Amino acid sequence: MFNFKVDGGTLTGTIGGFRGETPISEGKIDGDTISFAQTMEFNGNSVKLLYKGTVSGDSIAFTRTRDGGDQPPQEFTAKRAQ
Repeated sequence: MFNFKVDGGTLTGTIGGFRGETPISEGKIDGDTISFAQTMEFNGNSVKLLYKGTVSGDSIAFTRTRDGGDQPPQEFTAKRAQ
């Protein structure tokens, strides 16, 4: 679950999951485009995920990549909770 707060061109908030909530960093908004990073710890290793999305109505089409990783990007759509 994404919880966002917008203040001008700055995006803050958290991403909720089975490990609890993780704060986002480097959040930016430019028109209908948003971007932010999420840093997570796995077995003592830090993993930084980079998110870019396009807002359209009540949904955001995201692309997620791993910073420094060679895996293909993951695409998904987040929808506003009712």
